[in-house]
Amino acid sequence: MAQTSVPDPVRRFAVRANALEELNLRDAADFSGGFEWLHFDWSRPEVREFLESDPQFDPHVIKALLAPETRPRFNVFGGGIFLNLRGINPKPGMQQDEMISFRIWIEKNRLITLRRVRIEAINDMILEMQAGHVPGSIEELVSRMASFLTRDIGQSLINLNEELDQIEELALEGTDDNLRSRLAEARRQSIVLRRYLAPQRDALQRWLETLQERNLPIVREFARETHDAVLRYVEDLDAFRDKAGIIQDELLTRLSDKLNRNMFVLAMLSVFFLPLSFVTGLLGVNVAGIPLADAPWGFGALCLALVVMAALQLITFKYLKWFK
Repeated sequence: MAQTSVPDPVRRFAVRANALEELNLRDAADFSGGFEWLHFDWSRPEVREFLESDPQFDPHVIKALLAPETRPRFNVFGGGIFLNLRGINPKPGMQQDEMISFRIWIEKNRLITLRRVRIEAINDMILEMQAGHVPGSIEELVSRMASFLTRDIGQSLINLNEELDQIEELALEGTDDNLRSRLAEARRQSIVLRRYLAPQRDALQRWLETLQERNLPIVREFARETHDAVLRYVEDLDAFRDKAGIIQDELLTRLSDKLNRNMFVLAMLSVFFLPLSFVTGLLGVNVAGIPLADAPWGFGALCLALVVMAALQLITFKYLKWFK
């Protein structure tokens, strides 16, 4: 994974056919033969000021771009297209389901993107563009952004699948006591991922329809690959959910069998000692007439009788196959 320095609150690019030029925010520039790309950190207060100072922005668009909590969606406004996607940073220490909002506003000759946390996939795409792989249109750049975001999501699903495979193997062996907590965490991650990927699939479908309307077949085919990947991820998450349910049923079955065995052992002990306890309790009552009370060999005879009784019980249990 390529590493880049933390970007400025606002990055501005001039995207032309064969070059990507980074500009200062206030620099005058000629965007003929290309378009302007503004990349924002929406958590900075100056971003809202910048957007509100532009008379072309509808207040509803600003609200959608700066909303603190969002889900992937696609909307067409009077002045452009709003597309909200989600990405993942596959870095050590980050949760597999920690999906980062990436907001996109598309105009005729200007592209505005916003994020709060740095997304490695977008920085990798910028490095690729600086190396000479520059898209020829705004639609192609947006489709490439979606492709880079989808790439890291796929790796997270691979990690989640490997975790479920390991949990399933340990569940069959019965060698790990922390399986239920690990399984619960894996199920939580799959639920969160699907919560965002399902609407992202629908948003990309709407984006595909837009590319069809704009008669961009080549870009549409490229975007279709991304949409198909997200569609496959949603299907994989459904399979993960079913798989996790099967593993949980297996764990519950094993736990139930263990409890049943323990209860059976306790029941057998109770049945075994109940007659012996009855006899000793009966002979221990404090009344006259207890047999062998005055005989010096009475205690030995009683112990022998209890041993015989215990042996008869064991033979009876074995005959009734209660030990199986």
